[in-house]
Amino acid sequence: MEEEMKSLSIIAAFTLSVTSAFAADYPERNIFMVVPYAAGGPTDTIARLTADAMSKAIGQQILVENVAGAGGTIGARRVADSEPDGYTILVHHIGMATAPALYRQLPYKPTEAFEPIGSTASISHPAITT
Repeated sequence: MEEEMKSLSIIAAFTLSVTSAFAADYPERNIFMVVPYAAGGPTDTIARLTADAMSKAIGQQILVENVAGAGGTIGARRVADSEPDGYTILVHHIGMATAPALYRQLPYKPTEAFEPIGSTASISHPAITT
């Protein structure tokens, strides 16, 4: 469990529910980027900056949708339950790694429900050493 949590904390910043193969013309329609926190916070700000840059790079609109509540688990569940077609992505933070320890009946398994596609930000703090 501890090893699983450690790996989640590294990769959970930006995840995607996907199938194993994409069509050559992906994306054909708008992509929804779910932020499981309120608008205006740090995760939302990073998501909106990322969505803007990604939209320009792929030539398709990425719509940011804030689905706040329950420590990020409501938005994460929406993405976990979505069609694994690459059109619904999740921007999350360390809360993804801590959720299994905080919620007894989490409705998804973070290590199985999502496929990481990249990291958008990292921070360092002088009080945190490795």
